[in-house]
Amino acid sequence: MKKRMSRIFVVGCTAVLLGLAGTASYAYQINDDLNVGVKAYLNAMEASGDHFDASKVGQAQANTNSSNADGARLSRAYLAIVGKINDEVSGKFVLDEAMSDPSVGNGRGNVFVKYLYGIFTPVKHLAIRFGLSETPWIPYEEGIWSYRFVSETAPDYEGFMPSSDWGIAVVGSLFHKLIEYHVMGSNGEGYQATQNGRGFAGAARIALNIKPIIFNIFGMDESMHNGVPDYDPKRAIVMLTFRNSLLTLSGDWIWADDHITPVDAGKAKFNHGYGYEFFGFLRVPGEEKLRIFARYLDMKPNGSDSNLPVSGAVSPTVSLGSSNLYSTELYKFVATSENSWALAGISYDITKDVIAALDYNLYTIQGYDLSKDKTAYSDDAVALNLRLAF
Repeated sequence: MKKRMSRIFVVGCTAVLLGLAGTASYAYQINDDLNVGVKAYLNAMEASGDHFDASKVGQAQANTNSSNADGARLSRAYLAIVGKINDEVSGKFVLDEAMSDPSVGNGRGNVFVKYLYGIFTPVKHLAIRFGLSETPWIPYEEGIWSYRFVSETAPDYEGFMPSSDWGIAVVGSLFHKLIEYHVMGSNGEGYQATQNGRGFAGAARIALNIKPIIFNIFGMDESMHNGVPDYDPKRAIVMLTFRNSLLTLSGDWIWADDHITPVDAGKAKFNHGYGYEFFGFLRVPGEEKLRIFARYLDMKPNGSDSNLPVSGAVSPTVSLGSSNLYSTELYKFVATSENSWALAGISYDITKDVIAALDYNLYTIQGYDLSKDKTAYSDDAVALNLRLAF
């Protein structure tokens, strides 16, 4: 504990200095039609628990987990260029760089084009996007949560869908924004996947805004995900939000199924999976730059609670010793494991675009061994996070 707090203190001092240095930083507007901005997430973490215990995962794995989780890093960086030709035609281009994870060879750490799309606005409350653009749910929920630099949203963390995809989207509102909608047809593969053009996804989000209440429903149906026959993901989310100038409270129910045959079960993530999430934050009255925030996620990706036979043999739904550690999350396990994640913390708005946050995380994962007995692993972490934008 003493080691953990001393490291966090040192990183905290560094973050404050970085934040103060960025207090005058804003997106740079080259002219009325062109805007360039940069956003970065800096994180420091100290973790402990079962996956760092040599008696439970082996000394080599424990050392690897500690090496990947502990320390300071630049976990994410974005470069955004937004421009317009006239009032009807505009466009957006965003580069995305995510911290490299040394424990897996999945290409993270490379620079990706996250958004590259044109926007046609024929009337005031209607926009047509074409290209690599935001999908209807994850970017929207991130806007409500507003702590993406601390943690991902539940659908993003669980791998429900990509946050951007190639396709065409219609975004708009009706009746003075009483109803808002985002409908998209895309290939479903996401911006970090190899594009093969063999699948198709349809997704839609509809919001009813009766201030301070917002009610959202979302659905997605995809065929042949990543070109795999019978891999047809379906997703649904219902979310209720209360939001005013001081308080944001939100809860959502999430459901996912990959509709895949048992012979291909190793490729799937969800078998009638379901879960829920609650999150919120409060600006301290009289000191609105100071916020208290919390979040809780519980997800059961294998809703039938069973092991699926693969090639005639019973296979465990999760390898309890393997993990995928990086960034502000402690790790990501294979999605077929039952898991929960609770966090709480405080943040301070140094400026509108520079925010520092200190939080405590508690993770629990349950998986099946070959005897179908549940085994629970728990870990915790203290993390310091800094969001810089200009």
